[in-house]
Amino acid sequence: MFVHNENYEGKSLADVINDKHINPIYLPGFKIPENVLASCNIESVVQKADILAIVYPSRYVPWLLDRIQDTVKDTAYFITFTKGLIVDPDGRHLGLVSDLVREKTKRPCIAVIGATTALEVAWKHFTEATIGATDMIIANEVKRLLSAPYFGLTISTDAVGVELCGALKNVVAIAAGVADGLRLGDNTKAAVLRLGFWEMFKLMKELFPNRGVEGITLEESCGVTELFVCMSHRSDKLPAFGSDMDLMNITLGKSLATKRRQSEGTIPSRDRSAHPTFVDGAEYAQVIYNILKASDLLDHYPLFVAVHRMCQGQLNPDRFIDCLRTHPVHG
Repeated sequence: MFVHNENYEGKSLADVINDKHINPIYLPGFKIPENVLASCNIESVVQKADILAIVYPSRYVPWLLDRIQDTVKDTAYFITFTKGLIVDPDGRHLGLVSDLVREKTKRPCIAVIGATTALEVAWKHFTEATIGATDMIIANEVKRLLSAPYFGLTISTDAVGVELCGALKNVVAIAAGVADGLRLGDNTKAAVLRLGFWEMFKLMKELFPNRGVEGITLEESCGVTELFVCMSHRSDKLPAFGSDMDLMNITLGKSLATKRRQSEGTIPSRDRSAHPTFVDGAEYAQVIYNILKASDLLDHYPLFVAVHRMCQGQLNPDRFIDCLRTHPVHG
């Protein structure tokens, strides 16, 4: 298991994991099997691996692939658990992690996405996830390897849709957080989620046309249950490591609304920088805004546009619901 080179109480985290078989930073309190060997040498880890699991934040995946692309075995394949997208340097294009893996390594890659908070999986709470794959041999092998009495898996051939659900829901989570922070009623929050899902599906087809995206994918664990986890997060505190770090997006949304209630000043976008690795929704909203503007489609996606404008301090969160009153879905 590759572990980034960092220290814990003066010792290498990899050494701590190997000595005590726990990860005190990212998964405290749970034993790691003794046959798991942690190493900071990524090349040595990859060159012997038959199956490679990517659990890195998506913004670090290009760096990771550049390091390992010449080391991967010809018979290996990848599983991405990353709930994110690849943002081009120009900030005007979003790519799939799985596409970049295949491009860089020439090896197959499937996605496993769902409401899978790491701590709850470790506690063996019943959990579901969706396998997004077009290669059924690999998909069924992954399902066999990962399935457990407490971990159920379904397979979807809409591989693109599965991966996009895991990322685009981060934008909708910010909107849900704003609604929660404004202390709006359950009817309004439910409407925000419904409109968010509607825009997600339209965007999936807009961003990746002719890739077989299906609306029914939103009903899988990679879709609706992901947002349910976010909406179940009632605390204003930052989620702990081992929690679903995508919860940072709903925390950001609540923060935008709360600060607006407390001050007449605008909300600077840099407020989200305390944990930039985990607040992908604001970045995706900005890129999507750029794409929609270039295609003259801003009016078709009022929720995603509003999230971008609130994150940039251009829209008072108190006006958020006004942006949805003339939503095209009601026309």
